[in-house]
Amino acid sequence: MADSNKVTVKIYGQEYTIAGSNSSDQIVIVANHVDSMMNELAKGASSLPASSLAVLTAVNITNDYFDAKDKIVELEGRITNLQKDSDHYIQLWEDAKASFKQYKEDAQNSVEQLQELQRIFNMKNIELNKASDTVEELTAKCADLEEKLEEQEKQAKANKKEESADADESLKKYKELENSFYDIQMENLHLKDELDTLKKSMMKDLD
Repeated sequence: MADSNKVTVKIYGQEYTIAGSNSSDQIVIVANHVDSMMNELAKGASSLPASSLAVLTAVNITNDYFDAKDKIVELEGRITNLQKDSDHYIQLWEDAKASFKQYKEDAQNSVEQLQELQRIFNMKNIELNKASDTVEELTAKCADLEEKLEEQEKQAKANKKEESADADESLKKYKELENSFYDIQMENLHLKDELDTLKKSMMKDLD
């Protein structure tokens, strides 16, 4: 036998030379186990010859061997089930991580949309303020113009028709600016509603 180890051991008072591929220490451990079992059996059946004790020992050792094989099979089954459970929970963990990543991306997109709406709202608000200032200026000019028209009507009725035309034109421009101001106000309110709705949606998602 290639790479075999020869060891002389004593089993039940008899020396044997055993050769095997296992290490010398392993052969001694096995031999000592057989010797121990034979001596243990001999205590309860001292009248049995050594050959019968050897057979009983072989039967006991074989029984232990098959018990160990059954336990190994059982443990292998448990390990397989545990591996399946482990794979299942790993998949759940991966799914949870993917869901959380998607949630973060959605939240980031919502924040960016909110920021963009806030920027548009601020720009429209600036435009609204400018339009409001323009309307106030035109209102003041219109008031001055109306006052001048009244004075001119008193001073020169002959020019009333021409001055009235100028006044009508100014009033027309005033109405146009007033309408533009109203449109900007409505657009501003619409943007504000969109901004409030997005903020509520984000607060709900965060909860």
